[in-house]
Amino acid sequence: MRLRINPLRFLVLLVVYLLCTYYAWKPVAPAYAQVLLRATQVGMWLSEFSTDPTWSHATSLFIDRERSPTAIFYVQRNLFLSAPPPAGVPMLDFLRANPGVVRIEPQGIPAEWVMANLVLLIPLMLATPAPTWRARFTRLALALAIALVLQVFDVVVSIKSFYASTFPGVFNSLAGSIYQFFDAFVQSWDTQLFPFAIWAGIHLRLLLPTGAVPEPAPQPVTASRAERRRQSAKPR
Repeated sequence: MRLRINPLRFLVLLVVYLLCTYYAWKPVAPAYAQVLLRATQVGMWLSEFSTDPTWSHATSLFIDRERSPTAIFYVQRNLFLSAPPPAGVPMLDFLRANPGVVRIEPQGIPAEWVMANLVLLIPLMLATPAPTWRARFTRLALALAIALVLQVFDVVVSIKSFYASTFPGVFNSLAGSIYQFFDAFVQSWDTQLFPFAIWAGIHLRLLLPTGAVPEPAPQPVTASRAERRRQSAKPR
């Protein structure tokens, strides 16, 4: 038998968890930004397989804590710089030591806006009833994993959209239009709508009206082996 959502209880818990998450998020955001940076570096690397050496794994991403603890900056080392950094030298250290090589300033993405959907997603997941706390946290972990993938997608298409608009002719017009479409799409969805979409997708059975989802047939109650032995031992 599936659980039912008590609207009043759900609303009260949602407000409580939302307030707790909101006030706890500020000190946690820089650490999560590092997680997002690492995941985005992987996503960007996977998107830059190319036979053209100008574009083959040419984007470096970093966080400059002196400018922002959460903003993700990126540099296309073959187009933004007059000379790329030596192998093994972190991009941020190279830029600080060699400001004269910069032709286009590193571009920044305000990751606090990309990550803001978690402030709503976490309370939604915690306020929804579950059979056990283990099940609740398992669903929360799944929701966070999906959110991280969408956040990486958001950052990657934002970078690709900037490249398409800044370097016309590098991407064909169709590819540029696709990147710009997805950039606008994720920006309109990421903060408010993605959390509800993830939450509803994970709890779809719980949210459907009664009768829309067939209930599993109750399992017949069978006596234990010891009970059957006692019954068979009784004189007839």
